[in-house]
Amino acid sequence: MPLWFNSGMPVGLNPAFDKIDRSQPVIVGLSGGADSVCLLGLLHEAGFRMETAHLNHQLRLEADSDAEHARKIAEKLGIPFTVHSVDVADYANEHGLSIEEAARKCRYQFLFETARTRKAKYVAVAHTADDQVETILMHLIRGAGLTGIKGMTPTTRLPEFDTEIPLIRPILHLWRSDTEAYCRQNNLEFILDASNTDQTYFRNRLRLSLIPDLETYNPQFKNALLRMSHSLQDDHEILNSLINRRWADSVAEQGAGFIVFKLPVMEESEPGMRRHLFIRAMHLLRPGLRDVDYDVLILAAQIVDDLPGSSVASPSRKVDLTGGLYIYKENDRLYLAHYEADLPSGEWPQVDSQRHVQAGITNLDKGWQLVVEQVIDDDLLSAALSNEDPFTVWMDVGKATGNLSIRPVQKGDVFQPFGMNGQTMKLSDFFINIKLPHRARARWPVLMVDEQIAWVMGLRLANPFRVERATQQALQLKLKRLP
Repeated sequence: MPLWFNSGMPVGLNPAFDKIDRSQPVIVGLSGGADSVCLLGLLHEAGFRMETAHLNHQLRLEADSDAEHARKIAEKLGIPFTVHSVDVADYANEHGLSIEEAARKCRYQFLFETARTRKAKYVAVAHTADDQVETILMHLIRGAGLTGIKGMTPTTRLPEFDTEIPLIRPILHLWRSDTEAYCRQNNLEFILDASNTDQTYFRNRLRLSLIPDLETYNPQFKNALLRMSHSLQDDHEILNSLINRRWADSVAEQGAGFIVFKLPVMEESEPGMRRHLFIRAMHLLRPGLRDVDYDVLILAAQIVDDLPGSSVASPSRKVDLTGGLYIYKENDRLYLAHYEADLPSGEWPQVDSQRHVQAGITNLDKGWQLVVEQVIDDDLLSAALSNEDPFTVWMDVGKATGNLSIRPVQKGDVFQPFGMNGQTMKLSDFFINIKLPHRARARWPVLMVDEQIAWVMGLRLANPFRVERATQQALQLKLKRLP
């Protein structure tokens, strides 16, 4: 006779898993409690190809006997069993985590490592509807947004642990009372974890104190929260499709440790959309980052608009966020990156060391090169004055009589910019005036004639080397970037 649970449906797997190929191997997390034993039994009944994995957290005196019990359950059903031990308390101290968070990390690391070793296609865990209610409340109390309070989904990916193998929750629709009833009806013994009554743990306090109190206001509180979760998950799908489209429009480049947004698109985006784009980028860059504080998102949003009087309205336009990430505004680009990332600089000419220049081609770094040709013309001044390409200049041969070389900028450099009536300017001030991005300055190439700056390459010719009406021979200098 089938067992029925309180929604009027027989106890069974979530219908979302009806289409899964049951011949594909699944690693099942088996703690030995009613939920995981019920999950194992239902998957076994449905004909899934499985292996079980048990992590001994070494937190309780009964931990070894719990592992032995889990092994016996797997043996009874004829399912392969793997066990591993981790001192979770030591791990928590070493990484500055709560016991709950450390246990979660250790557990998932073990499950996904086992899945990769066994070439499994899925990792299955025994989260139930009770876990869902508790999780939503935890997120609500911490001030999470829609992504948090929509709760867990039957299938997800955890990039922090594995980018390819999905995590599945086949009994997320069942209540804890249903899993216990299933185990009793099928003579599957389960253990009772005494730590589940320890109210020093946040989740336990919710389960044992807060939820019963909320049920005095609404006896169907848990069912109501579950219905809300289903509704919000539908809403989240709609929102996610909008975010996907805006993501495609707003991301200019993505590389190792950084994501570059198009600033004009971000400026046009609604505040809520910006927050979701930042959250997605932060999770892509730091998969282990879980709850992103609202204040962090406000900081990121402020730098888009450079709000007057805000803490981020500074010349650097760079703000630390969280998890070793920072946000950096540069012209029409917005960089979100971690500090070890090498941000792209190929769009600028850059040079690491001094090199001699001769007629023909001189190679710089990042695919840039300088082409030097001698030009003879009766009206070189007209050609120079009509030129609109900042990467091409003409220098009077009679004035450029020394040795030509290219070197990076040096501290204290000065030159006489063309168009300033022979006035001398510090190169650092010139960079500030033209708003050259700060990180491009240190390796910016300058063309030298002996010890004098003749051309801040791609930016400004030095006045002493300009062509004049009487100039008939010049060096044409072209700075090129290879495809």
